[in-house]
Amino acid sequence: MEQKKTGKPAFAAGRYLKYAIGEIILVMIGILLALQVNNWTTNRINRYEEEKALNSINAEFKKNSDHLDEVIRTTNISIETGRQIMALINSDLSLLKSQNTDSLIYQVFEFEAINVSENSIQEILQSGKFQNLQDEKLKSLIIEWTQQKNRALSNYENISSKTEVLVTYLLKNYPLKNIDAYGILAWKEPSTIKIDKYLVFYDIEFENILDDLLYNLMGFNSRMKELKALVNNIIDASSPKL
Repeated sequence: MEQKKTGKPAFAAGRYLKYAIGEIILVMIGILLALQVNNWTTNRINRYEEEKALNSINAEFKKNSDHLDEVIRTTNISIETGRQIMALINSDLSLLKSQNTDSLIYQVFEFEAINVSENSIQEILQSGKFQNLQDEKLKSLIIEWTQQKNRALSNYENISSKTEVLVTYLLKNYPLKNIDAYGILAWKEPSTIKIDKYLVFYDIEFENILDDLLYNLMGFNSRMKELKALVNNIIDASSPKL
């Protein structure tokens, strides 16, 4: 009887202990399942946000690619026209008069300004979603883009300053009205001010200014081609993976 009385509490305690352990295990399993579901949900949201960001980058940089094509095209025209003018330096007056020098000088200024867009990248960087991108190559390209774009803008500012020097020279030595006839002013008649515009073709200052501008245009064009190649790489990296 003594053994039976003392055995019942021990048996009950053991049963309750097993029950408590079972409850703890069930709670732990529930927590683990909840964490797994939460992680799955978080990953799904992150992948959705990443896909949306990639689509935005891809669309924006396709437009950038088209724009850079235009920049390169117009810069090539400016360079080629500048070379034609350089070939006329110190030529016979009869040859100069046979050329449309007004139009040639106008085309030197016709290179396109850089106007690339990076709203999609800025949104990713400012929102802290950059680290969520899985493609390490794309992340590297985005960092490189910022660096190359800033260098390209610096090159463009340098080109602009060179054209200002040329304009300053022409203001004193060549009728701008004749040049602007090929732009938005579209003058129908040339300037009536008597000035020998062909004298600039015998002036070393004009040759030097034009030479300096062409040198910088060549460097600018090379930078544009590098930027274009980078943009195409970003487009490839952000394209949907089949």
